[in-house]
Amino acid sequence: MARDTAPSSTALLAQAHERKVADALLLLDFAVSAGIKSAEGHLISADDVSIIESTAAKLGLLRQKGESASAADIAPADWTAFDLAYYDLAALLTPVTAETLRATAGKPAATRTWTDFLWGDSPAIQFTRKLWAAALGFAIAVILSNWYLEIVALEGSQEPYNWKRTLVELLTPWLYGGLGSCVYLLRSAHMYIYQRTFDVRRKPEYYNRILLGTMSGGAIILFVNQIAGDEGTVIQLGSAALGFLAGYSTDFLFSTIERVISAILPRVSTDTTQKEKAAGAKSIDVNRLTDNLLRAKNPADKEHIRKLTAHSIGMRAHKDK
Repeated sequence: MARDTAPSSTALLAQAHERKVADALLLLDFAVSAGIKSAEGHLISADDVSIIESTAAKLGLLRQKGESASAADIAPADWTAFDLAYYDLAALLTPVTAETLRATAGKPAATRTWTDFLWGDSPAIQFTRKLWAAALGFAIAVILSNWYLEIVALEGSQEPYNWKRTLVELLTPWLYGGLGSCVYLLRSAHMYIYQRTFDVRRKPEYYNRILLGTMSGGAIILFVNQIAGDEGTVIQLGSAALGFLAGYSTDFLFSTIERVISAILPRVSTDTTQKEKAAGAKSIDVNRLTDNLLRAKNPADKEHIRKLTAHSIGMRAHKDK
């Protein structure tokens, strides 16, 4: 019978504690080296620093005198104090986390190889290299499409050129949309890396942003052919420029769609519907009460119906002169 090699719950808990302490040390080192201060202008308290460092020393993560202990040997009260100190440190450094620090930490210059220099020595830099490749691919495609439209038109017969020109013209806004999205992501990635806030868990979102920018560049020409300036002046833009703007800022497309929907479809709010229902119900009640008033023969009944009619239409009942 094969031996069970799965780690026990105690071992998994100890590993989780060690990872948390290692993350706290990483954040503490960044806070101290960068001189991070809170909104009130305070640095991390000395007590929090002492608690984090003493907990790390007990686990053998810091080179200090004394014997190292396991996570199970640390008292629950000490873990509670560590968790509070870690929470204060994480709140002080947000949105910087241990994950973002690892993602943006490069290798020491002495250990870098030519492949690290070419492809990047950190996950954040490696992602930007992929963005470089995507941006260059879109740029080359844009250059080739413009070259085809401007140069090939002067050579050869026009009959096969016409449908090819139409295809290239249709694809050009999509290419500019993809290029605009890459430019936006490169600009954002530069700031994230500089601020040490790049999170590798959001890479799928960034890749989706490229696809969304490409789609926006092709779709924006369906709704917009000109833009109004600040002083009411009309700015004429080509499909390529509109595609680049839509790719750079997808909110441009979404806000345009919202304006088109508001202009075409009627606005029916809940309040308007309720008022219309109330008005319809009120008119039906008044008509019925008026018929009853005409049919009534008893003066007392007539007076009662008059009061109900006046109340239903929001007016005071007046006595017959």
